[in-house]
Amino acid sequence: MATQTIGRRGFLKLSGMAGAAAGAGMAGWRRLGPVEAQATQDEWIATCCNMCGGTTGMFARVYNGRVIKIQPNSFNPVGVCNISTDYDNLKSTGDAAGLHGEAARMCPKGNAGIMTQYDPDRVKKPLKRRPGSVRGAGVWDEIPYETAVTEIAAALAAIKAASGPEKVVWFTEDNTAVPIQQSFCNVFGTPNFLQHSNLCDVARKFGFEKTLGFHRPLADFKNTKYMLIFGWNPLSATKWAHLPRILLDGLANGAKLVVVDPRCTETAHKALQYGGRWLAIKPGTDGALALALANVIIGEKLYDATFVANWTVGFTEFAALVATKTPEWAAPITGISATTIRTVARELATTKPAVVDAWSGPGQHMNGAEGSRAIAALAGLIGQVDKPGTLVLPGRKGPAFTVPAAPSPLPARVDRQNSTQYPFAHSSGVYVEAREAMITGHPYMPRAAIFVMQNFVFSVPNTAKSLQALNNLELIVSVDTHLSETAQMADYVMPGTTYLERYELLPQWVTFPVVALRQPVVPPLFGQKPEYEFVKDLALALGHNVYPFNVSYETFMDDALKAGLGFGLADLKAKPGATWIGEGTKYNKYLTTGFATPSKKFEFSSSQMKDKGLNPLPDYVPTEDGPTSAYPLHIINWKEALHTHSRTMNNRWLME
Repeated sequence: MATQTIGRRGFLKLSGMAGAAAGAGMAGWRRLGPVEAQATQDEWIATCCNMCGGTTGMFARVYNGRVIKIQPNSFNPVGVCNISTDYDNLKSTGDAAGLHGEAARMCPKGNAGIMTQYDPDRVKKPLKRRPGSVRGAGVWDEIPYETAVTEIAAALAAIKAASGPEKVVWFTEDNTAVPIQQSFCNVFGTPNFLQHSNLCDVARKFGFEKTLGFHRPLADFKNTKYMLIFGWNPLSATKWAHLPRILLDGLANGAKLVVVDPRCTETAHKALQYGGRWLAIKPGTDGALALALANVIIGEKLYDATFVANWTVGFTEFAALVATKTPEWAAPITGISATTIRTVARELATTKPAVVDAWSGPGQHMNGAEGSRAIAALAGLIGQVDKPGTLVLPGRKGPAFTVPAAPSPLPARVDRQNSTQYPFAHSSGVYVEAREAMITGHPYMPRAAIFVMQNFVFSVPNTAKSLQALNNLELIVSVDTHLSETAQMADYVMPGTTYLERYELLPQWVTFPVVALRQPVVPPLFGQKPEYEFVKDLALALGHNVYPFNVSYETFMDDALKAGLGFGLADLKAKPGATWIGEGTKYNKYLTTGFATPSKKFEFSSSQMKDKGLNPLPDYVPTEDGPTSAYPLHIINWKEALHTHSRTMNNRWLME
């Protein structure tokens, strides 16, 4: 029988004939021959996926320096469940025993990670656009890494000296080496550090933050009795790999599922299969439906009177707002009958526990922020917050990175973040406004852009405008694994790494404190440096010989872990599945701490918005981009379980 031991890197190791026997007993594996069984390396190494931002725990089997198998890591709750009690129950039964536990799951993207790692189309060497060639023509010269860093640094220094550091705009995702990239922007002096989140779920974050004080509450689908989901398809849009499992477990436990979505998604189909409902709403009208549901709940006195009286503010004003938002008012707007609206409102208010949740669907409209606030208000009306089977406020802890301070005062941002136009802009910035500045020169004209794992051309609506914006820049640098549409427009392309080749510390999105380690399971395939090393080298080439650029990246992570959690990188590597788990899920935290709002209560009416001259109540306003007589149809899109934006579009397994 195979023996499993926890190694120094947080991996499970099966060696020699024991490893061969274990492999032979797993479905779909071929038996290792006698020569292979004597391999010098046959290791299972714990890490975390990055085929999307879900960070599912996984093990990679590395055989003589090559990844030959990926499977989920049951020591990491992402891929298992999002509530500690469920995880603990699985663990106590042995189902979360580790490498071969049956609890954990991965989505198709995660299982196809090997294909991305060994994709023959990966960028292998630094590329420089040949002088005189047209951007996008694909005429490149390979150059040494040191030459690329030196030339990029010289160009950035010249731009800073001639017209200021703010003329450099930095774009990145939010799951890879963010603190060291922020450190670079701070010491360089540019305020223009933007991340992709503003293209994603910031309207949802805003809605929940301005009502219950936390931007990303997590739905306890497994332990609920009623699910009302707006514009989200958890059975395919698997933000986290445990989502399908916990939702289906909830249905198996007798929960009712109501899905609000223009499209009959996989989740909507499952709702119908289990006797629930699919509400085929007109796009962009989710807020109107939420207000009509509130009208019924308040009008028929079905709301949680105790919670509303003790833990909310603005109820009287909100009740006055929705008094005219009857189901009959909402029916022609939403396309959902008044009878159905009344039925759903009564079911939602009288079934406990219940979850009201939404994701990016309602938020991808011009009224999305207020629509999200109206949806969040329903959770407050029925008092279904931070209890088992409701929207739970996660208790998160993580590393505390020391980031060098930016010069004060910083120049104004190019994307108008926190201006009168965007008083509540997310910290990730506003991509479309940065693009406008590249075209119009207002508030000023950027001269250079650096993109780290960002496909700006493909991801921001209106490709022609994105290309126009980039062609106005003097310098474009792209750090990516492939020649994406944006990389093809660059002056320099630096070869990126896959998640199997680099480090990251990852506080996990579950309801209890968890930090997992993404670590290299194999060295970078082409000898290229990971993204964080490129950022360090660029900073040093510009003369910024300060922390964290003058220490190793492992030291930077070690310091952050010790500052935030009291243990170091070696300790995290040694933990089962390279995952630290703190105390369990805590409920009803607001009873002792209040909500993280100005009033310390759930806010139907936002004093912060009132202070900015905005409507403090989440009223419904029709979108400006609705159908017209000339163009009578909506165009909508959705997430697929097989793909993450353009990141996976070159993965042959997923495309097939």
